[in-house]
Amino acid sequence: MNKDKQLSTSPTFEDLPAMVAELSRKFDAFLERPEVAEAAQPMGVTPCAEFLTTLEGRRVTNGAVYNRVHKGMLPYRKIGARLFFIPEEILDSIRKEKKHHLTITAKQLS
Repeated sequence: MNKDKQLSTSPTFEDLPAMVAELSRKFDAFLERPEVAEAAQPMGVTPCAEFLTTLEGRRVTNGAVYNRVHKGMLPYRKIGARLFFIPEEILDSIRKEKKHHLTITAKQLS
């Protein structure tokens, strides 16, 4: 009876295109995983400064990173004395940050 059940659930020739498409979709999803895993990797102060430099378009130093941590402007993790930063958390904090508007007073215009 088990053999009959196995034969009845075996794929048919007509099922093959759908199965290949599903396998292809799963394979593509698998290939995308390392990029997601890399993005979630914690980075130290120097790589964080380089990451912020590319985001902001201006040089961000290690000292600026420490300063932002001290002011609570940058999400971080701490293990012992070492600071770690997760790129996705930094991007989320930037997205959630209030927008600053430029205000020019009459005194500044003159």
